[in-house]
Amino acid sequence: MLTDKYTPKTVNGIIGNNDAVSKLIQFAGKIHNKERPRPMLLFGPSGTGKTASAHAVAYGNGFELLELNASDYRDIETLKKRLKPASESRGLFNKNILILLDEIDELSKKLDSGAERVVRDLIKNSKQPIIFTATDFWNKDISYLRMSVDKVEFKKVTPDEIKKHLLYILKEEGINMKGTVVEQIALRSNGDVRGAVNDLEMMVNADEALIESIGLRDRKIEIFAVLDKIFLSNNFDTSRNAMARSDLDIGMLINWIDENITKRYPSKRDINEAYSNLALASKYFERASRTNHYEYFKYASVLASAGISISNKGRTTMLKQYSFPSNIRYMSSTKDERVTLNNIADRLSPLLHTNRKKIISSYLPILKIAIENSIKKYGKDETLSRIAFTMGLFEEDVETILNKKLK
Repeated sequence: MLTDKYTPKTVNGIIGNNDAVSKLIQFAGKIHNKERPRPMLLFGPSGTGKTASAHAVAYGNGFELLELNASDYRDIETLKKRLKPASESRGLFNKNILILLDEIDELSKKLDSGAERVVRDLIKNSKQPIIFTATDFWNKDISYLRMSVDKVEFKKVTPDEIKKHLLYILKEEGINMKGTVVEQIALRSNGDVRGAVNDLEMMVNADEALIESIGLRDRKIEIFAVLDKIFLSNNFDTSRNAMARSDLDIGMLINWIDENITKRYPSKRDINEAYSNLALASKYFERASRTNHYEYFKYASVLASAGISISNKGRTTMLKQYSFPSNIRYMSSTKDERVTLNNIADRLSPLLHTNRKKIISSYLPILKIAIENSIKKYGKDETLSRIAFTMGLFEEDVETILNKKLK
């Protein structure tokens, strides 16, 4: 992958963000001078060079690197076992060890308050330098860090800087590409260097018209760029990395792919294989969500990206636009209704001694029939009043049960 090949080996190779680079150089200098620098928190949008910069600090200064990212954050004990030896000792040949906790906001989200305790202990007792990365410095999940770190902001890189970097890569690789295509990739990258390099790789030897399928990189439409890589690349690594390097929820991606397989793959054989892999991805995702065993997320991610991409043995069509997942649209459109039913179920729970789901699925349909029969005998007004009083509901609740389609 070009993104791996052209990952900067020193901080001077970082594209843009000169202020951040300057602070990282000072950080490394303190380590060489036997000082103990405050931990650094590198924060900013995806693809701006946070993790690459931490790697460059380590490699460029001869430090050993201990890196933990979201997939390593399984439980508190595993985290302690990984961090404690490194934080209290020197590396091989007496080298400094740079501890990198990538995506620290994900760690805090997964392990709740336990993460705060481990991280605080690490900062207090570590003899080795520490770098954290996160997307948002003001994320409430990492509020406990703010007073204990030096913050270093990574901003979106300008299109001109990205274009210059892309032209350098093309020159080094001996690849000819129209300047207009390179310029469009840079403009559409929205400051995401890593994303731009991925797009450049996708456009090598591709039809120039494919540039139109590369959407502007923004959180609201990043899903389209990832879907393009999955459906169009027909390449295991390209599609897998597109998913791995995005911030997309796997469950959300599975819904989008499910809705759009038939819009991209015209072959029935390819469609069948794609749905088989997607079914496995969904199975692993459900298992991971249920058991909190995060290894399953890796399987789900690979099957939902590379599994779909390599299912395509023939051509891909771009005639139809991507469709928003119908089940997500339905959930969104019925949100108010579901909130209302949940509130009714909560009010009935002390009376029925069961959970919300059971009340909505089993008891409310029966209650609706009882309300309808009572109205025939006593009239609507008296029925609403009596049932509301008897069951601890509002009259509006009883009318809601009467009017809703309950199965």
